[in-house]
Amino acid sequence: MQILTNNKWIFLIVGILGGFIYPPFDVYYPWASVAFLSIYLTYMLIQIESSTSGKQAFKRIFWLSEISYIISFNWLMKPFFFIPENTILLLLLAPLALFVFSAFLGLFVEFSALITYYAKENQRYFVFALSLAFFEWVRSWLFTGFPWNQFSLVWSNIPIVLQMLSLIGPFALTFITVYVLSFPYLLIRKKSLKNIYGISIICISLFTIIFGAIRIYSYKNIGFSDLKVRLIDGRVPQPYMSSRNNIEKYRKLAHRDGWKDIDLFVLSESSSPYDLTNNGYYETIYSNINNDKSSLIVGFNRYDNFNEITDDYDIYNTMALVGKNGINYIYDKQHLVPFGEYMPLKKIIPLEKFTEGLKDFSKGQKREAFVISNMKLLPFICYEIIFSGLSVPQEIDAIVNISNDAWFGEFGKAQHLEIAKFRAVEEGLPVIRVPNYSAGNIGGSVISILGDSIDGKIIEGKDSIKGIVKDFIIPVRIERTLYSKTGNIPFIIFCIIGFISIFSIHNILILLKKIK
Repeated sequence: MQILTNNKWIFLIVGILGGFIYPPFDVYYPWASVAFLSIYLTYMLIQIESSTSGKQAFKRIFWLSEISYIISFNWLMKPFFFIPENTILLLLLAPLALFVFSAFLGLFVEFSALITYYAKENQRYFVFALSLAFFEWVRSWLFTGFPWNQFSLVWSNIPIVLQMLSLIGPFALTFITVYVLSFPYLLIRKKSLKNIYGISIICISLFTIIFGAIRIYSYKNIGFSDLKVRLIDGRVPQPYMSSRNNIEKYRKLAHRDGWKDIDLFVLSESSSPYDLTNNGYYETIYSNINNDKSSLIVGFNRYDNFNEITDDYDIYNTMALVGKNGINYIYDKQHLVPFGEYMPLKKIIPLEKFTEGLKDFSKGQKREAFVISNMKLLPFICYEIIFSGLSVPQEIDAIVNISNDAWFGEFGKAQHLEIAKFRAVEEGLPVIRVPNYSAGNIGGSVISILGDSIDGKIIEGKDSIKGIVKDFIIPVRIERTLYSKTGNIPFIIFCIIGFISIFSIHNILILLKKIK
């Protein structure tokens, strides 16, 4: 035991393994990622138990999670390379920002470790799983939230386990994940603990597998709608996203074989260099891409509320549905990205956002569905798809998510796609997803209600235009899932009951005193 806890090389190796439990590694080696997570969680528990104080447990888990997060969130450095006024100083700030942000995310793991350390010895295993899942939920909403790379994401390419999302959601699945995969820890514990927790682990695992198998079998022959869509990933590098030459590129990509039969063309976030609400620019977009019957979903920056006296205005990250007669629908992004689309605490911290343009984006006020071919589609732009519990109305038929993944490195692109799978399973809705510069050669994709990406027809170009074009017929939705009705409320109630039953008022007071 002492060799495991004190050897710095083992510590480093386990921390590195913790960085490979997430995409893109688990896309190719899903069961290896599960094994890595089991090692990571078990080692974390061993480190907590062998600590001589809460402070030492906190410190150990800080560095373990820091190593893991630096690897899995390495893509956070890439946006720094797109800052127009780039300097060597800014590039040096990129690794510093990654370190600080990883440390912030690690706090939620470290607080879990602290609570676990102060739990009774025979309760630590349960408390460990409960606290990690609970603090993942806290991370999902605190300071507008960042629920990226939850432990449950390790199942994104193991469909039989993924189906539990439809029942209990991602945070409860994290609890099950930690509870089950930490089992090697029990092998070094007392026999009584093995019996108590071992039986429950077997029961939970069997239920998960049986439920997943039944759900996959039930929906393996799901039907399709009449909506034919063409998804277009222009693969435009970030520095060229505002170029007007992109319109011609999208036209050539859109007009591949069979384009006259398409009902809906979908372009990515920020694909239009024009504000389509001004000067009739929508006609430029529509005439270049659509056929006589189709509609077009396109992303752009919308400017509004101009003040001639102060020269002030509002800018929105917008998705529009363009038809033959004009713009039929507009949605302004509601959940903006801190530091990327606006600078939080600007009155206290006098800094500008890190992305192009000094002006902060304004927050949209309303999200409504739009109708195409009798199908109701609900819009989400980029970052918004990472949040669970979307409060989707019952009558919605599919989710549309456009994104600009050119901001991300390969790790970030792959993670973004796998997170979108969770929303499809949770809501029982297909997700129509079109990023710019997607991971690998994925391009746009339609994610089924089981969480797998449906293979569309890939249309190969014979010229030098680089981009990915895929055609799909959208599958139908199913009846509402249990999670879509209840959201995270049952999980929160479970956490409250769990913590109260484990920690008496007296123990809570002792814990608070020791933390101080």
